[in-house]
Amino acid sequence: MPSVYNRRWFVGRLGLFGCALPLTIRAQQTQPRRVRRIGFLSGAVPTLIKAFEDELRRLKYVDQENLIIERRISRPNTSDTAVHAAELAKMDLELIVAAALPQALEIRKANPAMPMVIATCPGMVNNGFAKSLKRPGGIYTGMDELPPGVTAKRLRLLKTAAPKVSRVALLSTTPGRGGHETQLADAEKVAKSLRVTVKPYRATSLMELETALASIATDGMDGLANFQGGLSLANRQIIVDFAAKNNLPAIYQSMFFVEAGGLMAWAPDQEEQYREAARLVDRIFKGAKPGDLPIQYPRRYYLNINKGTAQRLGFALPQSLLAQADRVFP
Repeated sequence: MPSVYNRRWFVGRLGLFGCALPLTIRAQQTQPRRVRRIGFLSGAVPTLIKAFEDELRRLKYVDQENLIIERRISRPNTSDTAVHAAELAKMDLELIVAAALPQALEIRKANPAMPMVIATCPGMVNNGFAKSLKRPGGIYTGMDELPPGVTAKRLRLLKTAAPKVSRVALLSTTPGRGGHETQLADAEKVAKSLRVTVKPYRATSLMELETALASIATDGMDGLANFQGGLSLANRQIIVDFAAKNNLPAIYQSMFFVEAGGLMAWAPDQEEQYREAARLVDRIFKGAKPGDLPIQYPRRYYLNINKGTAQRLGFALPQSLLAQADRVFP
């Protein structure tokens, strides 16, 4: 049988444990939750910003409670992006989420040591943000929106929609290195088999964009393929209106152009790219290093067609093409 001494020792220890337990619980309850702090630099596309923030909330990050987001939203055709990037780069942040390549380039220029998640970028490797897609290395990760063959696919779709097209303008507002060249090479490779000639027009500002559009009209181009680029997205209504005025069948890199009245787009789900950016932020918060997180291409591209625009341009779209469409605008 256990001795009286042992019973007393056991009861005494239990009592001490009982006294200590509330103190332990109280200590755990009063321990402050870690508040993370990140930057977010984007152009003014509200639906994309909302997709990013909604996904963070789904992942249990509550703004001003366990997460502080230093938001900077740049106005189109201003120097806002460079100014905002310089401002964010000086802050004590864990990382910055760059909406696209123009923002990422400015952030890196302002602070090369700042980790980044880039929501969408044409050429992560070419622009020096990654050593490879599988193993980026360094302090950057994100989504690469320029998989091999995507520009050739757009040109094929344009030719299917408008078989009489023979001179296609390639409008590029892609900044940085490699994105423009990759898309141009992709288009030139397929052009001969489609019996079209292609000519590039490049712009880095609104003034250059307007000059490029004027040249497209003067050169007598009868089709338009719009390359990736934040400048063109910000000025999509100008480009769509130009195509309508000059009776140019055109294909774009974003559904937002089709919503604005453009003919068609072969495009990823950009909202999903921003949600993926939020998921990458979550993985980094949980201990992953940006350079260890593989860079992904968009999982799927979607065909969006504006049937009303085709009618206004004076041609009927093939039923086989309409059947392929993920969304047809009336």
